[in-house]
Amino acid sequence: MTDTASPKISLQDQRSQAMRTKICRAAIDCLDRLGYAETTFAKIQAKANVSRGAITHHFPTKQALVAATAMQLLSNAQGPVERGDSLDVLPVYDLIMTSWTRIVNSSGGRAIVEILVACRTDAELYQLLEDSLLDWDQSNLALIAQSYTSVSGEREDTELLWSIARNFLRGLLLHEKFVSSPEYLTRMMDRFARMMESQLSVRPTPDQETQQ
Repeated sequence: MTDTASPKISLQDQRSQAMRTKICRAAIDCLDRLGYAETTFAKIQAKANVSRGAITHHFPTKQALVAATAMQLLSNAQGPVERGDSLDVLPVYDLIMTSWTRIVNSSGGRAIVEILVACRTDAELYQLLEDSLLDWDQSNLALIAQSYTSVSGEREDTELLWSIARNFLRGLLLHEKFVSSPEYLTRMMDRFARMMESQLSVRPTPDQETQQ
């Protein structure tokens, strides 16, 4: 009989992963509060309450730490569009609003926007993230196309609409400080979600298509 049990993770590996997670969480907090330029090893060290050596053991440079943090955040950002075993796909309006409230307009969402903006001028950071960001983008679009369809029924159009939605949400986050009131921001989000609702719909499951 073949033993298919997962390999046991050593205590040292568990501690190492816990430390990496702790450092990345501190980096997220610093990126959110201070921005990329003001996020330093010293400030992350103070927030995480660890030694500088603990940070550099896992992440030799600021760019390496920020790149690892970015991939952790992007992995979490797949949540609203992933289709679980229950096939409970969010309605389009709820997808947009949930993406805004739980993903984009959050500490992690603000941190990832800081990182993406920094990639424009930090060549080392961009080089570390370029391939991973492209892979994530394709994966995210594939998840959307699996669960949603545009009114035209064309996959390319579905992916284009979701790209527009992602860019709108990120742009709104940058614009947030210049909006007159939270209520106005909520109205903007509601109107945009309604617009997207007219262009996208939940793709029927195979069973639903058979019943039709």
